[in-house]
Amino acid sequence: MDEIGVALFVDSKRPTDGYACDSDGVREIGGTHELSTDTLWVTSIRPFDFMKGGFGQLRHLRSSNFFRVDLGYLIREWGLEGDISEAAAYLHEALNRSLGVIMDRNPIDPGTARTGIRQALTEILVPDRINESLLDDAVVCDAVFQSIQYNQGRTGQARIPAGSKIFSFVVPRSALASHLLSLPLPSSKKWSPVSFKSGVLRLGKANGRTAGDQESEQSWQRLLDACESKFFVLDIDVRETDRRMASYKSFGVGDRTSRHYASAEEVAELSSYAIVDVRGGFGCDKEEGPITHPDMPDEFSVARSIANEIYLLGVASNKSSSSPSPWAAYLRSVERILLGRIADQFTRKGFVVGSYGTGRVNVFLRSSEHQKASELALKLGLLPPYSYLNKPADPNLVAFDPKLYYRDDHIDRLIGLTNFVDRLESDWLRMFVVAAALKGESPKATQKELDSLLDLPEERRLASFESLAEKHLQGIPESVENSDSEDGSDDGLTF
Repeated sequence: MDEIGVALFVDSKRPTDGYACDSDGVREIGGTHELSTDTLWVTSIRPFDFMKGGFGQLRHLRSSNFFRVDLGYLIREWGLEGDISEAAAYLHEALNRSLGVIMDRNPIDPGTARTGIRQALTEILVPDRINESLLDDAVVCDAVFQSIQYNQGRTGQARIPAGSKIFSFVVPRSALASHLLSLPLPSSKKWSPVSFKSGVLRLGKANGRTAGDQESEQSWQRLLDACESKFFVLDIDVRETDRRMASYKSFGVGDRTSRHYASAEEVAELSSYAIVDVRGGFGCDKEEGPITHPDMPDEFSVARSIANEIYLLGVASNKSSSSPSPWAAYLRSVERILLGRIADQFTRKGFVVGSYGTGRVNVFLRSSEHQKASELALKLGLLPPYSYLNKPADPNLVAFDPKLYYRDDHIDRLIGLTNFVDRLESDWLRMFVVAAALKGESPKATQKELDSLLDLPEERRLASFESLAEKHLQGIPESVENSDSEDGSDDGLTF
């Protein structure tokens, strides 16, 4: 099955009336029984309902997150809510192009990938040697597991503004994927214990109080210096979190189990808004060079961006529930730092952040806040829901402002922040979305036009892209320039 069909239902909990689209076009359907068994169908049925309804037994059906990002998210992200038949056709084109990008690079069979494309890629991309050294050490294995946490924050019901709904603002997928996949990765060949001369380090600040002493600060800086070439998972207790951030950045919120370990980079970020006790941990070398990943020259293509996100998540995931991946722990922690800073900017402007993770920040908004939130998102280089872009935006309010990301020179360097910001700024899809926002129109038609360039021979693709860029990228505002000693012995590592 080299091509997939898309089936969307009016009510995905009761999948009867809806629309299906395959190579023969769009048609109205009255239920899953009308979907041909000769085609692999990605449906709008959420995973829980999919399994509860027994659809997992049908070899030709897949749940809504088969491409990792839920079809419902894509529909809202691309402003396709109004017409189910249009959404089915739009998703059919985009997802088949994404599948083509993935299959050109990796020998996967979507027909045998029962749970999802991402899982199939993880089997190929993550070598067994990455977690082999953990299998004989239950303590280190658990430490890596706890460091992985997939998302952050769960705002309580009491803080949700009356009359608001939650919406997602998305980091351009190719920019995020290309940055994270360029980072050096943990080798996991040999883990050494980490300790501190003072026993336990107390560091950080929260609610006007600063913790720690000079000796603790010096030990901590020595460990951060070692992070240039080593990966650490640290055993910590978060004693106090700044009340301004506690609702969406409480350590461990959103995880299924208690959590006491985090990467050194994440602990450093935590210490900017929390008081933390660091008790020790484990470290290994960062020997792996940037892994081989698909070239990403077509950042203008939403289909390629979906493929790039899936590829990133394939690398940054565990092979199984019993096989923790240090790659996942490291890459997920860097992503959380980046998204956490974005969440902070929304909070500072008075918005209520629900959660963040996997390339998106989820914010509770009333209808009167849509435009203001979209302007801030564009200023941060994010993609707002396309349906919000219905009024011409002020260029001064949507100009990309890189300084909003910078906070601490040491942490910024460790996570390669300047490279990430540069990728955001130069992302073509982001620029086309900004251009549409300046006109007060949805970019979904332009996005579809850009995506179709992937169907052209490479020599024609560039010329056609330049023509579209000349047509659409007029008046894009310039980015804002100004606005307001390691020990490798068997005895472990002591700082």
